[in-house]
Amino acid sequence: MRKYLNRIVAMLCVCAALFGHAHVSFADAMTDMEAFFSKPESSSGLIDVPGKGPMRYYAQNDSLWGDLTYEKDDTNTRRPFRDSGCSPTAVAMAVASLVPDKNLSKISKQAKREYSLCSCSLNKARCNRSHTRYVLSSERDYVRFLPLIFGDFATGNNAAGSVSRAIAAGTGTGYLKDLLKVYGLQMTFTPDYSKARKAVQAGKAVVGLAGRGGAFTNQGHYLFLANVDSEQVYILDPLCRTTYNGYNQGNKVTLIQPGLVSLKHSDIAAAKFNNFIIIEKEAKK
Repeated sequence: MRKYLNRIVAMLCVCAALFGHAHVSFADAMTDMEAFFSKPESSSGLIDVPGKGPMRYYAQNDSLWGDLTYEKDDTNTRRPFRDSGCSPTAVAMAVASLVPDKNLSKISKQAKREYSLCSCSLNKARCNRSHTRYVLSSERDYVRFLPLIFGDFATGNNAAGSVSRAIAAGTGTGYLKDLLKVYGLQMTFTPDYSKARKAVQAGKAVVGLAGRGGAFTNQGHYLFLANVDSEQVYILDPLCRTTYNGYNQGNKVTLIQPGLVSLKHSDIAAAKFNNFIIIEKEAKK
């Protein structure tokens, strides 16, 4: 009998050691992940836009998250956010310009699964599952990581079932209607720069879709039109860079600081904008 009791005690000790070690390992992993995402952004933050003042700026290639995989669920590719996250990043700047920080977390109610991050992917479905994930919960989290949340939304993590992250290209606009509705916003499209310019002057948020072969891109790119004056438009470029040399008519772009540029109205054709998304508050019924 005593022999059996000794065996049971020994077994319990082994289990306690194993589970205790697992608990510590999980806690350590969670601490490491929290520490990773507590680091300051390298490029994102507030930028002083001429005539407008401080505005929220996000860089798709910020070193804190640029390497994170940005893909929808049913694909085996692992493209990084820095290379093709311009759509959710530009839209995040537009929404942040219209919505108070305290209300940005409203999107959490539309998620199929909690919004979370890890050091490999912004989408839980594309995570390699070798580590814990940092669950976004505070107001600060939603302010800091809004473009990544919008990216997760675009890959399908939303109650509406919208999926706009393409396999062979970037991100379409199909997810925007459902995303903007969360914040009581609506959108209209126009190819007319004069209308987009007037919308910016009226305090609306405008995202421009630049075509390939222009001053900003050789493929296609989303940009946030932050402000305009009588001579030029001030643009927050999601791809934070220090030069536009090498792009067709890139010399028309004036670099004010990385992330913030200006372009004269008379040179707007150099950007090859093929469409503009005008975002504003929904009209009260």
